[in-house]
Amino acid sequence: MFNHLPRPNLTELETKQSATGKRFYKTPEGVWYPSITTILGVGEKEWLTNWKNMLGEKKANKERDRCAKRGSAVHELAEKYLNNETIDIKKYHHEYINDFNKLKLKLNAVDNIRGQELALYSDTLKVAGRVDCIGEYNGVLSVIDFKTSTNNKYKQWIFDYFLQTTAYAIMWHERTNEPIEDIVILMTVERGMMPLVFKDKIDEYVAPLIKRIREAENGISKLKRTK
Repeated sequence: MFNHLPRPNLTELETKQSATGKRFYKTPEGVWYPSITTILGVGEKEWLTNWKNMLGEKKANKERDRCAKRGSAVHELAEKYLNNETIDIKKYHHEYINDFNKLKLKLNAVDNIRGQELALYSDTLKVAGRVDCIGEYNGVLSVIDFKTSTNNKYKQWIFDYFLQTTAYAIMWHERTNEPIEDIVILMTVERGMMPLVFKDKIDEYVAPLIKRIREAENGISKLKRTK
Protein backbone atom coordinates (compact mmCIF):
# COMPACT_ATOMS: atom_id res chain seq x y z
CA MET A 1 0.00 0.00 0.00
CA PHE A 2 1.25 3.45 -0.90
CA ASN A 3 1.15 6.13 1.79
CA HIS A 4 -0.54 9.42 0.91
CA LEU A 5 0.19 12.58 2.86
CA PRO A 6 -2.46 15.30 3.31
CA ARG A 7 -3.06 16.91 -0.05
CA PRO A 8 -2.11 20.61 -0.24
CA ASN A 9 -4.89 23.13 -0.71
CA LEU A 10 -4.43 23.81 -4.40
CA THR A 11 -7.06 25.47 -6.58
CA GLU A 12 -8.16 23.47 -9.63
CA LEU A 13 -7.46 25.56 -12.72
CA GLU A 14 -9.78 26.19 -15.63
CA THR A 15 -8.27 25.09 -18.92
CA LYS A 16 -8.81 25.96 -22.55
CA GLN A 17 -7.39 24.47 -25.70
CA SER A 18 -6.83 26.26 -28.97
CA ALA A 19 -7.83 24.89 -32.36
CA THR A 20 -4.21 23.84 -32.82
CA GLY A 21 -4.18 21.83 -29.59
CA LYS A 22 -2.30 24.35 -27.45
CA ARG A 23 -3.41 24.35 -23.80
CA PHE A 24 -3.81 27.31 -21.44
CA TYR A 25 -4.60 27.45 -17.72
CA LYS A 26 -6.45 30.21 -15.90
CA THR A 27 -5.01 31.16 -12.51
CA PRO A 28 -7.24 32.15 -9.55
CA GLU A 29 -6.31 35.76 -10.36
CA GLY A 30 -7.80 35.35 -13.83
CA VAL A 31 -4.51 35.28 -15.75
CA TRP A 32 -4.11 32.79 -18.60
CA TYR A 33 -0.78 30.96 -18.74
CA PRO A 34 0.31 28.53 -21.45
CA SER A 35 1.10 24.98 -20.39
CA ILE A 36 4.75 24.04 -20.16
CA THR A 37 4.19 21.43 -22.88
CA THR A 38 2.78 24.15 -25.13
CA ILE A 39 5.89 26.25 -24.56
CA LEU A 40 8.24 23.36 -25.22
CA GLY A 41 6.29 22.56 -28.38
CA VAL A 42 6.79 26.02 -29.89
CA GLY A 43 9.06 25.99 -32.89
CA GLU A 44 9.84 23.43 -35.54
CA LYS A 45 11.29 20.13 -34.35
CA GLU A 46 13.72 18.81 -36.96
CA TRP A 47 13.55 15.24 -35.68
CA LEU A 48 9.75 15.30 -35.82
CA THR A 49 9.74 16.64 -39.37
CA ASN A 50 12.21 13.96 -40.44
CA TRP A 51 10.12 11.27 -38.76
CA LYS A 52 6.96 12.41 -40.54
CA ASN A 53 8.74 12.56 -43.86
CA MET A 54 10.11 9.06 -43.35
CA LEU A 55 6.75 7.49 -42.50
CA GLY A 56 4.48 9.67 -44.59
CA GLU A 57 1.82 11.93 -43.10
CA LYS A 58 -0.98 9.36 -42.92
CA LYS A 59 1.13 6.68 -41.26
CA ALA A 60 2.78 9.19 -38.93
CA ASN A 61 -0.59 10.51 -37.75
CA LYS A 62 -1.83 6.97 -37.13
CA GLU A 63 1.27 6.13 -35.09
CA ARG A 64 1.00 9.40 -33.17
CA ASP A 65 -2.60 8.61 -32.21
CA ARG A 66 -1.67 5.06 -31.21
CA CYS A 67 1.11 6.30 -28.96
CA ALA A 68 -1.15 8.95 -27.44
CA LYS A 69 -3.77 6.33 -26.51
CA ARG A 70 -1.08 4.10 -25.04
CA GLY A 71 0.33 6.96 -23.01
CA SER A 72 -3.08 7.96 -21.64
CA ALA A 73 -3.89 4.37 -20.65
CA VAL A 74 -0.55 3.77 -18.92
CA HIS A 75 -0.83 7.08 -17.05
CA GLU A 76 -4.31 6.14 -15.88
CA LEU A 77 -3.14 2.72 -14.72
CA ALA A 78 -0.17 4.20 -12.86
CA GLU A 79 -2.41 6.73 -11.12
CA LYS A 80 -4.85 4.02 -10.02
CA TYR A 81 -2.04 1.79 -8.80
CA LEU A 82 -0.47 4.56 -6.70
CA ASN A 83 -3.92 5.41 -5.33
CA ASN A 84 -4.20 1.82 -4.08
CA GLU A 85 -7.20 1.20 -6.35
CA THR A 86 -8.20 -2.21 -7.64
CA ILE A 87 -7.45 -2.39 -11.37
CA ASP A 88 -9.76 -4.33 -13.66
CA ILE A 89 -7.29 -5.43 -16.33
CA LYS A 90 -10.15 -6.60 -18.56
CA LYS A 91 -10.96 -2.96 -19.30
CA TYR A 92 -7.58 -2.32 -20.90
CA HIS A 93 -5.86 -3.56 -24.02
CA HIS A 94 -3.31 -6.24 -23.17
CA GLU A 95 -0.49 -4.16 -24.66
CA TYR A 96 -1.28 -1.34 -22.23
CA ILE A 97 -1.24 -3.79 -19.33
CA ASN A 98 2.13 -5.14 -20.48
CA ASP A 99 3.59 -1.64 -20.55
CA PHE A 100 2.09 -0.82 -17.17
CA ASN A 101 3.46 -4.01 -15.62
CA LYS A 102 6.95 -3.00 -16.72
CA LEU A 103 6.49 0.46 -15.21
CA LYS A 104 5.15 -1.04 -11.98
CA LEU A 105 8.59 -2.45 -11.24
CA LYS A 106 9.77 1.12 -10.63
CA LEU A 107 6.54 2.55 -9.25
CA ASN A 108 7.09 0.47 -6.13
CA ALA A 109 9.88 2.87 -5.17
CA VAL A 110 7.31 5.69 -4.80
CA ASP A 111 5.82 6.58 -1.41
CA ASN A 112 4.56 9.44 0.78
CA ILE A 113 2.64 10.84 -2.16
CA ARG A 114 1.64 14.52 -1.97
CA GLY A 115 -0.64 14.33 -4.97
CA GLN A 116 -1.20 13.16 -8.53
CA GLU A 117 -2.46 14.96 -11.61
CA LEU A 118 -2.19 18.28 -9.83
CA ALA A 119 -2.75 21.52 -11.75
CA LEU A 120 0.10 23.93 -10.94
CA TYR A 121 1.28 27.31 -12.15
CA SER A 122 4.15 29.74 -11.66
CA ASP A 123 3.79 33.51 -11.61
CA THR A 124 7.56 33.75 -11.95
CA LEU A 125 7.78 31.62 -15.09
CA LYS A 126 4.27 32.57 -16.26
CA VAL A 127 3.49 28.97 -17.21
CA ALA A 128 1.24 26.24 -15.87
CA GLY A 129 0.77 22.50 -16.19
CA ARG A 130 -0.45 19.27 -14.66
CA VAL A 131 2.16 17.16 -12.89
CA ASP A 132 1.92 13.36 -12.86
CA CYS A 133 3.07 12.84 -9.29
CA ILE A 134 4.70 14.63 -6.38
CA GLY A 135 6.07 12.16 -3.88
CA GLU A 136 9.16 10.45 -2.54
CA TYR A 137 11.20 8.22 -4.80
CA ASN A 138 13.48 5.95 -2.81
CA GLY A 139 12.91 8.28 0.13
CA VAL A 140 13.70 11.54 -1.69
CA LEU A 141 10.98 14.11 -2.45
CA SER A 142 10.78 14.37 -6.22
CA VAL A 143 8.75 15.40 -9.22
CA ILE A 144 7.88 12.03 -10.76
CA ASP A 145 6.87 11.90 -14.40
CA PHE A 146 5.58 8.88 -16.32
CA LYS A 147 6.51 8.46 -19.96
CA THR A 148 5.86 5.81 -22.60
CA SER A 149 8.11 5.06 -25.55
CA THR A 150 8.18 2.63 -28.43
CA ASN A 151 11.96 2.22 -28.29
CA ASN A 152 14.69 2.74 -25.71
CA LYS A 153 15.90 6.30 -25.24
CA TYR A 154 19.08 7.86 -23.95
CA LYS A 155 19.19 10.71 -21.46
CA GLN A 156 20.51 13.18 -24.02
CA TRP A 157 17.43 12.55 -26.16
CA ILE A 158 14.92 13.65 -23.52
CA PHE A 159 16.22 17.08 -22.54
CA ASP A 160 12.74 18.61 -22.87
CA TYR A 161 11.38 16.11 -20.34
CA PHE A 162 13.84 17.48 -17.80
CA LEU A 163 12.82 21.04 -18.63
CA GLN A 164 9.17 20.06 -18.17
CA THR A 165 9.73 18.44 -14.77
CA THR A 166 11.94 21.31 -13.63
CA ALA A 167 9.07 23.67 -14.37
CA TYR A 168 6.78 21.51 -12.21
CA ALA A 169 9.29 21.65 -9.35
CA ILE A 170 9.35 25.45 -9.53
CA MET A 171 5.54 25.61 -9.70
CA TRP A 172 5.23 23.32 -6.68
CA HIS A 173 7.65 25.44 -4.64
CA GLU A 174 5.72 28.61 -5.45
CA ARG A 175 2.35 27.10 -4.61
CA THR A 176 3.31 25.18 -1.45
CA ASN A 177 6.61 26.70 -0.26
CA GLU A 178 8.07 23.18 -0.31
CA PRO A 179 11.28 23.02 -2.40
CA ILE A 180 11.98 20.07 -4.68
CA GLU A 181 15.44 19.46 -6.10
CA ASP A 182 15.03 16.00 -7.60
CA ILE A 183 13.27 14.97 -10.78
CA VAL A 184 12.57 11.38 -11.77
CA ILE A 185 11.35 10.24 -15.18
CA LEU A 186 9.99 6.69 -15.29
CA MET A 187 9.69 5.40 -18.84
CA THR A 188 8.08 2.16 -19.96
CA VAL A 189 9.37 0.96 -23.33
CA GLU A 190 7.08 -1.01 -25.63
CA ARG A 191 9.95 -2.86 -27.32
CA GLY A 192 12.12 -3.06 -24.22
CA MET A 193 12.29 -5.61 -21.45
CA MET A 194 12.76 -3.21 -18.53
CA PRO A 195 11.54 0.30 -17.72
CA LEU A 196 14.03 3.16 -17.84
CA VAL A 197 14.69 5.49 -14.92
CA PHE A 198 16.22 8.93 -15.48
CA LYS A 199 17.09 10.97 -12.38
CA ASP A 200 18.66 14.38 -11.96
CA LYS A 201 18.65 17.62 -9.99
CA ILE A 202 16.82 20.67 -11.29
CA ASP A 203 19.86 22.95 -10.96
CA GLU A 204 21.28 22.54 -14.46
CA TYR A 205 17.88 22.87 -16.13
CA VAL A 206 16.58 26.13 -14.61
CA ALA A 207 18.60 28.43 -16.89
CA PRO A 208 17.81 26.48 -20.10
CA LEU A 209 14.14 26.44 -19.10
CA ILE A 210 14.04 30.22 -18.69
CA LYS A 211 15.85 30.59 -22.02
CA ARG A 212 13.28 28.40 -23.79
CA ILE A 213 10.42 30.38 -22.27
CA ARG A 214 11.93 33.66 -23.44
CA GLU A 215 12.55 32.27 -26.91
CA ALA A 216 8.92 31.18 -27.12
CA GLU A 217 7.42 34.48 -25.91
CA ASN A 218 6.51 35.78 -29.37
CA GLY A 219 4.96 32.47 -30.39
CA ILE A 220 3.08 32.17 -27.10
CA SER A 221 1.60 35.66 -27.51
CA LYS A 222 0.23 34.65 -30.89
CA LEU A 223 -1.24 31.44 -29.40
CA LYS A 224 -2.98 33.40 -26.63
CA ARG A 225 -4.75 35.55 -29.20
CA THR A 226 -6.10 32.46 -30.96
CA LYS A 227 -7.06 30.36 -27.91
